[in-house]
Amino acid sequence: MANLVDSVTGTYSVEYGSFSILDVDGLSRLPSALDPQELYALTDEDEIWFAATPNLAIVRSRAGSHHIVRVTLERWDAEPPAEEEGGVGGGPVVEIFSSSGRLWLHNTSGESSPVLDLGLSGVSWLVRGRRIARRELGPLGWGGDDDDDDDDDLPGLPEGLEEFVFRFWPAEARD
Repeated sequence: MANLVDSVTGTYSVEYGSFSILDVDGLSRLPSALDPQELYALTDEDEIWFAATPNLAIVRSRAGSHHIVRVTLERWDAEPPAEEEGGVGGGPVVEIFSSSGRLWLHNTSGESSPVLDLGLSGVSWLVRGRRIARRELGPLGWGGDDDDDDDDDLPGLPEGLEEFVFRFWPAEARD
């Protein structure tokens, strides 16, 4: 039976419709690593919204370009349940190599989150991503008004449109 070992949760700014999960060592220099633009090009807002390369995962939002989301990063000792009450669990699974064993969220303006310590460095992890819609999206993606095109009048970045949960477990713990 899988056990939750550690987690970090917080609110975070999505910019230009995406954010990253990044190793604290930064981008990988491994020959197999894709650069961020190549990895981003493999994603879209619907089917392939989560993709990874060594030390980096790209997450695409379905809720427009700029908004605030709630994100949870969890470390498990084995593969967590695929689905549980509340719908958290199911979603795409990708493999990510982490050189430091410490990950955080990162966006284009350099904002970062608290660090999730995976406990092991230099190993690969499986991660299941879950993107949960929390509010109905309007025509502009964030629930706004079609006639309201003056950015100066916007009340700030919208919050609560979606939530993300990422569950990490050691790749060698596969069944």
